[in-house]
Amino acid sequence: MAWTLIRGGQVFDPEERGKADVLILDERIAAVRMGLSAPTGVGEGEVLEAGGRIVLPGLIDGHIHVMGASGLGGPGTRTTDLQIERIAGVGVTTVVSPLGADSLSRTIPDLLARAAALEVEGISAYCYTGGWKVPVPTLTGDAQADVAFVERIVGVKTAISEPLAPAHSMDDLCRLAHAAYTGGRLAGKGAVLHTHIGDQPEGLAPLLEVHRRTGIPTDRLVATHVNRNPRLWEQALDFARAGGSIDLTGMQRPEHGHPHALPPARAIREALELGIPPDRLTLSSDSGAAYPRFTGTGGTSELYMAGPDSILETVRELVLSGLTWGRAASFATRHVADRLGLRHKGRIAPGWDADLLLLTQAGEVDRAYCRGRLLVKNGAPVVRGVFEGHAPA
Repeated sequence: MAWTLIRGGQVFDPEERGKADVLILDERIAAVRMGLSAPTGVGEGEVLEAGGRIVLPGLIDGHIHVMGASGLGGPGTRTTDLQIERIAGVGVTTVVSPLGADSLSRTIPDLLARAAALEVEGISAYCYTGGWKVPVPTLTGDAQADVAFVERIVGVKTAISEPLAPAHSMDDLCRLAHAAYTGGRLAGKGAVLHTHIGDQPEGLAPLLEVHRRTGIPTDRLVATHVNRNPRLWEQALDFARAGGSIDLTGMQRPEHGHPHALPPARAIREALELGIPPDRLTLSSDSGAAYPRFTGTGGTSELYMAGPDSILETVRELVLSGLTWGRAASFATRHVADRLGLRHKGRIAPGWDADLLLLTQAGEVDRAYCRGRLLVKNGAPVVRGVFEGHAPA
């Protein structure tokens, strides 16, 4: 049995606990309180003095493209596998990945295989079945069966109000919602219909109609990318008031090629000020896809594959606006875990997975652990993809 004793950090669960020690035994948290002693007779371990460090649950990215995405600008715009060091290096210890706009050449079996590889390399990885096709792509031929019988699958992905995605009939959309909800109930999961929302004027209206027709609880209907334009954001606030779950995208900012987007920290603060319950808000990155990076002063840009840096960036912005570290991080920790039924994730408590993030006072990653395994040390990743950086001799 391996152990780690983290002493004297400023612990957020995400509520602030003040200074506390955290004892990790193998993959789980064993104790959280001041004055813990190093265990004896249970194998090798490490005592880490964490004074001056902020201790948070590891971040959960609920919408990230771990095997790449895009391709809508032609074959040269297809991105590749997102390597584990780029994920863990910015404090993300759990990922949930859908297929992207290309649901033709990328498949659910490919996605599951990539998620399994990341799990072997050190982080926790889940998937959505479905995608941008009619009928939606699946593993078994049945979206409900995928959710019910494949442990790694936590919901069904689709797209609405999106000119690049095929339109579902309302009956089809209701069936997909039932596949997620009923499949999740059969499996004992908190599965959701995870819905990409595009820029078409109808926006979120189809999801509200799904709820009206089916009676499926609105918290099982997740709308993502809702900060992409002001009109959609107003609809999203109404959807959240009605009990729906809204997911803000960290990469949707004017400087990343979304000129009408509301920066996610600003949108979250607005929602809180309007009285939206915090647990109806989550934050994800949409990374692994191609985004423009503007160079020089002439407005020219080049494409690059984004990593999930935008989540911690948004957390820091929320802290600067007055939120505590724990509350700011909760949109990418506890709220995501609760929404998707990720057991033992998103908290720092005995019996929970030892997914921990240690930050400097400036909010930079110092260390990160997933299920007790050290992923980042002194700000540098210590786990890397098996083939990262390999080239022929």
